[in-house]
Amino acid sequence: MNQPSHFDSKYTVTLDALRRTICMCAPGEDLVLHETSLTAQYGMSRTPIRQILQRLAYERLVETRSGVGTMAVPLLEENRERDLLTHRGILQAVLLHDLPDLTIAQQSDILALAGMASMAGDGTRDRDLQYDIRNRLHVLLAGLIVDPILKDTFSASYWRVVRWDMHDLATAPDAASDALRALVGEIAQDRHDSTRELFRRVLEGEISA
Repeated sequence: MNQPSHFDSKYTVTLDALRRTICMCAPGEDLVLHETSLTAQYGMSRTPIRQILQRLAYERLVETRSGVGTMAVPLLEENRERDLLTHRGILQAVLLHDLPDLTIAQQSDILALAGMASMAGDGTRDRDLQYDIRNRLHVLLAGLIVDPILKDTFSASYWRVVRWDMHDLATAPDAASDALRALVGEIAQDRHDSTRELFRRVLEGEISA
């Protein structure tokens, strides 16, 4: 999907802020995003705001409803398994592609994620921290996928899964917190420089979650 460069910091910051708002909205909440309000809130013109909303729509985070406007897509329990299976399938596709080795900086990022996860206690109090962990993990993983189409597809499915994770964090915080710590623990279990091994562990962690 064509979109402004990720080096366009204002676009990226606004996109990240709206993702956070959508992912952390309460289960059952009807979150409506008005273009006029967003342009005023983020100091942007309508064109980049519309591009951001288009990106969020591509990720199935928002949809446009006649007479209502753009709103967060409701989480329907009957779609949960489909969304999770789709994401796992994309992770398997990533493993079929050539992947670069992890840099020392990226290995340090993995250890930092493990440290953040160890601080994630009661889910209700630590929702911001737990979202930040998922966001930072996305930056790490997406940055390792070379194929642009696969990277785009991975990101779209990743954020769908994050919405389910944050939903579970609101409804069953202890279990959701344990699942996140287990996932990050699996990733950081042993020091390694293989990106393929990293994605394999992410896939195993997602399956066991």
